[in-house]
Amino acid sequence: MKDAKFATHYYLRETGPFRSLSELSAGSEDPVFLDLLTRHERDSGYRRRYGRNYIAVRREVEARLRELFIARGGKPRRRHPFYLVLGESPWFRDLNADHRELRISLSELDPEVTSLTFPDSFVALTRNDKPYYNQVFLLSEIDELIARFGVPENDQLVPYERYWETEFELYIEVQLWDVPPMIDV
Repeated sequence: MKDAKFATHYYLRETGPFRSLSELSAGSEDPVFLDLLTRHERDSGYRRRYGRNYIAVRREVEARLRELFIARGGKPRRRHPFYLVLGESPWFRDLNADHRELRISLSELDPEVTSLTFPDSFVALTRNDKPYYNQVFLLSEIDELIARFGVPENDQLVPYERYWETEFELYIEVQLWDVPPMIDV
């Protein structure tokens, strides 16, 4: 991953790529979210967990993420980003048995609408005990980011059963603040 050339977007087969839970009209009362909230109870291949206030907290995190990106010169064209990981993450891919993936070359991403956090933005913007928390990085800073902080390498060591209780430093997250290149959404 030292020379990352692509980003990967993971998505569920039935929902399709590049969807945002933050755009659900009724928030945590939305039937789609309520289904995802309890899906792990009836589908052993679905390992993702959401807390009851996830949507509200996620929207707060995304608002702050957007503000930090704009402060760094970013020009987001959406209120809520689409999420990818730098390179690939077998851990994230296997979080759900039905995950599909799309890879996008970093050269196809517009720097004005692409930001990064180390690690996942939810973690990076809700804690402050590491030097890379509460920061948004630019696409042009990938090499510097990796040189300074390294690449998360514990991809397979975090168990799915209680991953939310760990440090959760599994990947570098890429946020895309526009419609993905060459994809109809």
